[in-house]
Amino acid sequence: MLKNKELLLSELFNNIDKGTEELKHYVGMADGLQISGEPLTAVHHYANVMFNIMRGGIFSEGYKINIEDFIDFLKNRNRCIYEQWKEKLQALGDSLNYAELKEWALSQDDPNLNRLFLEYLPLTFSRRHGDPSRPWNKFSIDLKDENGRRKMNYQGNWRDIFQNWEALSLSFPEYLESMISKFLNAVSPDGYNPYRVTRDGIDWEIPEPNNPWTNIGYWGDHQIIYLQKLLEWSEKFYPGLLRKNLNKAVYSHADIPYRIKSYDDIVNNYRETIVFDFDRNKIIEQRVTENGSDGKLMQDVGGNIVLSTLTEKIMILLLAKMTNFVPGGGIWMNTQRPEWNDANNALVG
Repeated sequence: MLKNKELLLSELFNNIDKGTEELKHYVGMADGLQISGEPLTAVHHYANVMFNIMRGGIFSEGYKINIEDFIDFLKNRNRCIYEQWKEKLQALGDSLNYAELKEWALSQDDPNLNRLFLEYLPLTFSRRHGDPSRPWNKFSIDLKDENGRRKMNYQGNWRDIFQNWEALSLSFPEYLESMISKFLNAVSPDGYNPYRVTRDGIDWEIPEPNNPWTNIGYWGDHQIIYLQKLLEWSEKFYPGLLRKNLNKAVYSHADIPYRIKSYDDIVNNYRETIVFDFDRNKIIEQRVTENGSDGKLMQDVGGNIVLSTLTEKIMILLLAKMTNFVPGGGIWMNTQRPEWNDANNALVG
């Protein structure tokens, strides 16, 4: 029965662009899964599974990697790295198994190529999670490019996409290292995370004075527990890999232009704890224009991406939580969303 469900989902994905009548055929087949004696319940369950998959995307070709897609990924992220490696990558052929490409990429003496490969996830069929009726929830499910080729793309709100990847990693454990890298590379030097993660990197919210729906703030809720689960799965499937990688400097820091106010200011007004650094944001936007979305990462005075180790990244996260611990209350989160009480679900974790 499980095999039939997987095949049905695959058929649906491969025919998603063919039109309403064709889709009705596949959705109508859902009652054949025999998950319930009620066809309507079966269709409802089937639709829920499909829409939930969209929150994190799907590896439509398993571990088969299209080399041209990886090259496109490099071009969008870092044009200097793209120019340096595109010819050597093209020489590898049209496609490789993920393990083969990983062995090649990590054997090259280039920490930024290593970093970018470890963050590469060939996901598609993805959209931002949330009620489409909400005025701020704008998204596009891009399945094909302008030439009609399948397009690898994903985007998701921070907590939603990692929530889905926790389950997705059980079906595709070889991508666990990349999911962990994506998480760690999106974290700021002071241990916070942005609003959204995408194939091209990260996004954060920018103040819009005339838009009542906008707000800025870190998405600290559910942060540690998602990383913890990915680390647990990694140790289960690949014992010793995390320990082996503790001192490899292949991780980045997000250069999020938020500045947390002083302790006295926070005590004075705990509902407004973050300031947006407009000047810093302009510098970041210029870097993105010049070299790609890696411009949103922390750089040194020479314009080089600041790299850190797994040990450092984990210690930063732990210290950020420890220094925000409020005895008898929990962990203070600078989300500026005090009305979002579901964030409290993560305090124990």
